[in-house]
Amino acid sequence: MPTGNRDVTWEIAHVGLCVHDRGAAARFYADIVGLPPAPDAAPHSFSNGFQSLSLFQPDPGFALERHLLHNPLMEKSATIAVPDLNAVQGTLDSAGISSSRIDGLFPGLDRQLFCYDPSMNLIGFTERNDMQSVTDADGWILHHVNLQAHDVRATVGFFTRTAAMIEGTWKAPTDMGNFSIDPDELAVLDLGRENRGLHVIRPDAGFGQRNGFAHNPSIGGHPAFRVQDIHAVMQRLQEAGIVYSDAGTYAMTGYHQVYVYDPSFNLIEINQRL
Repeated sequence: MPTGNRDVTWEIAHVGLCVHDRGAAARFYADIVGLPPAPDAAPHSFSNGFQSLSLFQPDPGFALERHLLHNPLMEKSATIAVPDLNAVQGTLDSAGISSSRIDGLFPGLDRQLFCYDPSMNLIGFTERNDMQSVTDADGWILHHVNLQAHDVRATVGFFTRTAAMIEGTWKAPTDMGNFSIDPDELAVLDLGRENRGLHVIRPDAGFGQRNGFAHNPSIGGHPAFRVQDIHAVMQRLQEAGIVYSDAGTYAMTGYHQVYVYDPSFNLIEINQRL
């Protein structure tokens, strides 16, 4: 389980994914990816005690009916836990960035503040008074969220100013794949080590082809789930006839990565620490 850590200033708290069939999506994440639903979790959601995943069907009228500027029930989003949500609100207001406050939308998140980053990724912020860090004992964690960015530097600057994040240095294996780790094209706002945190990447149409993948992880963004046994996940994918890209250890030192679409064609990453 997660443990309290006074040195942690932010954490990935939640990912919301828009799906066409909540039942099919929930079965995929439970039976294929291997995420166990928490006993007290709401239907179509998963939690490891601090981080959570919610699967929802699109609701075009949600924002209009509530006079909101942002609609988190029409696109995927990532929510960041911070110790002071009022400070985030103040920073957004000072920068002239519009936001929408929504209370109780997703399980375990009493208050969320949604806005767009400079690359139009929908980002939520929520307050956690007792900040926690994810430990090695967790069965699964949200290792990172990958964000597509037309301007990597502007997007990184948004997060460093708004949530006091710190940009790290990308840690790539010596035999890394064919992609750029130039900070203008790929950056990591890290949570201490192992490239965990937010990945901000400039889309690269040839990324998948150059690396021999059926999927392009540089386009559209994706959440990454760290699991205990990635070979068991690949076996289940193969048995189910689901196409996946076994990337091996090509981008992050000490991590085996796999890419796959869920039943609604949300790209996700599954990885394991070696």
